[in-house]
Amino acid sequence: MARIPRDTRSYRGMLQSDDGHILKVLSHEADSITFQSAFGLSRHMIQRLESHPEHIVFSERSRIARLGVQITSEPFSMAQLKGDLLILTQTASAAIPGYPGLDQLRAFFDQGLPVGRMVFCDPEALLGSEEVMAAIERSVLKLPASTAISSDGSIVIAPHRVLCDLRKDVSTETFGRILLSEDGRDMLNRYQIPRSVPHLIIPPGEGVITTCSMYLNEHYVVLQSGFSLGRNLPATVLDPIKTRGIRIYLEIINGTRHTIINPLISARVYGAPKERTTERRRSSTRNHGRYGLAELKGLQRRLGAKRKRTCHFIDRSIAWVDPALGLPKARIHTNGPKTLCDVSKAQCSTAREDFSLRSRCPHEYATAHIHPGAEEVPGVLALKYFPNLVEHRDIINLVAQGKVQALYFYEASCEYGPFLSQEDHSRLQEYAAFGVDVYWVCNLNQRLMVHTMRDGKGYFVDIDRLADFHKSMLFAFYGSTLRLSEAGVERLGRLLDALVAFWGRNIGIVTGGGSGVMEMANTLARRRGILSGANYLDITDQAMTTDVDFCQVFQATCRHSRQKWFEIASFPIFNVGGLGSLEELGITLCNMKLSIMERVPIILFDTEGLRDFWNGMRQQIATMVRHQRAPKWIEEYLVITDDPQEVTDVYRRQLHLF
Repeated sequence: MARIPRDTRSYRGMLQSDDGHILKVLSHEADSITFQSAFGLSRHMIQRLESHPEHIVFSERSRIARLGVQITSEPFSMAQLKGDLLILTQTASAAIPGYPGLDQLRAFFDQGLPVGRMVFCDPEALLGSEEVMAAIERSVLKLPASTAISSDGSIVIAPHRVLCDLRKDVSTETFGRILLSEDGRDMLNRYQIPRSVPHLIIPPGEGVITTCSMYLNEHYVVLQSGFSLGRNLPATVLDPIKTRGIRIYLEIINGTRHTIINPLISARVYGAPKERTTERRRSSTRNHGRYGLAELKGLQRRLGAKRKRTCHFIDRSIAWVDPALGLPKARIHTNGPKTLCDVSKAQCSTAREDFSLRSRCPHEYATAHIHPGAEEVPGVLALKYFPNLVEHRDIINLVAQGKVQALYFYEASCEYGPFLSQEDHSRLQEYAAFGVDVYWVCNLNQRLMVHTMRDGKGYFVDIDRLADFHKSMLFAFYGSTLRLSEAGVERLGRLLDALVAFWGRNIGIVTGGGSGVMEMANTLARRRGILSGANYLDITDQAMTTDVDFCQVFQATCRHSRQKWFEIASFPIFNVGGLGSLEELGITLCNMKLSIMERVPIILFDTEGLRDFWNGMRQQIATMVRHQRAPKWIEEYLVITDDPQEVTDVYRRQLHLF
């Protein structure tokens, strides 16, 4: 059975290299740095390099281009291939005034710096003009409102009338974090400030950084260099899935002897390739196969039957599975010390929360009894409960020895049922970092769910919907737990129909997983065949809607942390709601102010048609702006309506879409 892909590159439909890294620096000049870079190629990519090198382009890492640095490459061919590594000589130079020179960035252009990737632009996937227009009409492609489509299918776009300035207080340490850290792009978003201008003016030999709006699901766009009205830096490929937003950055330089006013950029649009050849060059874990829900339930019964003898708290039995032997031959281990523990149940309840040396609890868990032999192949662990701190330590030690491929668990917590703690979420991220696949035999929806990361947030996803989860653009639906009226249900259904008609079927929703608006939004989404997910919270005032494709679960102590998991959604929609919705609206507005999320329309949808339900919010925001307690642009993005058509009209207008 095929291994589950571990990142969204596997879903983007492009044939590309691994990220290229600097191997060694060859020379430092006053205005340039020359270095060798290595790009890992798959066998399919090597075949394209041999047969069609003219269709392979270098796409510079976007955060480097957004710092005004241009990387150029020597021509590439099979002669530079060493095994499965393409070795290129490249040169970096500062290209845009107002951005840091190489004297500030030079220290980071050293061995190991990711510089970009090689992408094969499949000529058979190139779209003609009729195909581009058809994709737009099917709502599977959203191009800038300024787009012109030529007879050969190439497009010309005018950027926003926006200049992106870099704040003057960026320190050397911050530049290092931007270039080297996983959150570097988020950091750059906070330091790179858009500024509206009446015209984009580029003097000879200079450049600007600006933006456009674009939403790509299946297609990818390749910017063309050498156009007379402006030439972009080599960050040339706009990916599907990753390219979704109102701030898609364009780095444009003027290589002529005359001023350019309001530059235009030419591009080609590519569709899904005829042949799916997007496999990763190397796998992070060996394939152990994947077990079916029925056989996993059988193992669960075996774990439940193997009772503890020495610990009067909870049975945390686990199974060690040799992939070659399968689940029927799994070895069962139980927790507890060798002799009966002599503390009372009350003492046990206190002591087991204390992992220090003072604790009376011996903390002897079944994970400590697993000692794979040196000759044993990496195995699979199946646990009754998600691992606690000591079990996690034992498992990570086994992972570090290369002895664990995957982890299955049946229940999130012995005390909190299906809800995970904040520490559990941290442990899930650590398993992901170590390359361990984590599966949940989920009793909420009776499905086998796999843990996967999206935009830095971990979710459990129905295995059959994993690709859809990574490809779909999501809407956060907030609202009251109270049941909607018939008119409200009909209006909510028309809203979902309008979203599908405008954005296409590669969309989904994520709710709080409760009743009322959330339950009805989930039901209506499933009827329309779009993705539906939930961020569940362990509270007592609402029932759970469990028929979902993806979810995450939070104990009550994680209430505010849980709100961060809604950041995977591109757009928030607030239906009629109460104090919980009001809190979520405040967090969303604050996230926009702090550049944690993009400035997008915030829809306050009057689901019940009450006319005045959200009007007080508009008045309050206006008062805050008048007293300089909120930025004025917030008013532009706050949209109050009960008309689904107005919602999509706002998206088209404010996002500047074709």
